Amino acid sequence: MTKERLRIIIGENIRTERIARNISIDELAELLELTSGFVGLIERGQRGTTPNTLFKLADVFGTSIDSFFYRENSSSLSFAEESENGKKVKRKKLKSLISDFSEEEIDFVIRVVKGVRQMNRVRIEDDNDDLVGAPEDDDSDF
Repeated sequence: MTKERLRIIIGENIRTERIARNISIDELAELLELTSGFVGLIERGQRGTTPNTLFKLADVFGTSIDSFFYRENSSSLSFAEESENGKKVKRKKLKSLISDFSEEEIDFVIRVVKGVRQMNRVRIEDDNDDLVGAPEDDDSDF
């Protein structure tokens, strides 16, 4: 898969998610702190996006960041698929997916995965802070 093809897939998925949620391109641009013109270029695959913007998009759409990297109608990318050898199947699919990626594309995917793992750790820590050991409310002033 070429870098250009990956940009197109990501852009198509962003547009599909935006339209499914009845979000205008202007509204999305404001949420991402980008111009609507630039968001349009991303959606058309004419410009790439940063991992940070992908994280923001995942938050806005309430989805996982990996959902931007595959085509919904592609059976080879069904990460949610259940199977007896789930991890093995998923690893084979991932390996197949990136088999024709350039070194630059693989480095980008690695950065994204590391970012997702870090975000998940932060979210888990935040959730734990809310549930365990949170200070009791008191009436003292700040």
